[in-house]
Amino acid sequence: MDPIRKKRIESLIAREVSEYIQKKIRKKDDRVGLISVTHVDLSNDLSIARIYFSLFSPTEEENKITWMIVNRYKKSMQSEISRQIRLRRTPRFEFLIDTSIKEGDRILELIEKKKTDQNTTEEQQESN
Repeated sequence: MDPIRKKRIESLIAREVSEYIQKKIRKKDDRVGLISVTHVDLSNDLSIARIYFSLFSPTEEENKITWMIVNRYKKSMQSEISRQIRLRRTPRFEFLIDTSIKEGDRILELIEKKKTDQNTTEEQQESN
């Protein structure tokens, strides 16, 4: 498959999924917290679209509720988006949580901790 075409289809799916969440799911259920489509990974044969989400609610419980609600709409979302995107065969949606933002935050915390530890050590050496 042409990589440029694949990228266009991935971005189109990401946009349509985001719009579906905003226009359909949020109107039906106000418990949906902050959720964002981070990226879509389409298989080469276009049979599977792995859709990665980041959840940004303040508590883990709210994230779980949001995830449960979005997963409940997976089939209807796939059906409606298949009518909007003209492909020979619509890919099957797989929803996954993208942990890269949390991992990035964790790494930044470790770097900051290391810097403060070094500064503390240097200050102690200078005072001796």
